Amino acid sequence: MKNKIRIIFWSMLAAIALSACMPAMSVRVEFDDSINKYNKFLSSQSFDAAGFFASESIAKEFSARVKAAKNIKVVDRRILRIQYDEENGTAQVEVEIDYYSLSSYRMKTLLDLQKWAYVTENGFKRWRLMSLLPEFL
Repeated sequence: MKNKIRIIFWSMLAAIALSACMPAMSVRVEFDDSINKYNKFLSSQSFDAAGFFASESIAKEFSARVKAAKNIKVVDRRILRIQYDEENGTAQVEVEIDYYSLSSYRMKTLLDLQKWAYVTENGFKRWRLMSLLPEFL
């Protein structure tokens, strides 16, 4: 009987401990999902769709950069480094992007420093891009 009570007690304690960690883990999972989707949109030249992740404060400028990138084709992208600050709800992602312009067909590489923040918009918390689409020169 004592062993049964111990098993139930430790099982409940483990369940409580795991559920206490879930909000923090889901924020990180949501972040990983956001950066992966955003960067896949860049890879597929879906710059308009990538704009969904832009913060409201940069939406207009982001849209202008999308228009300027209409002749850009992304060949490859690599996430080099992620600096994740759980305490402040911020992150910085370094992405290397290989691309070419339809007017030159010469491949170039740029380093995109993406700044992200976990913000509340319309009553919901979500990860938003705080930096603009890179300038493809």
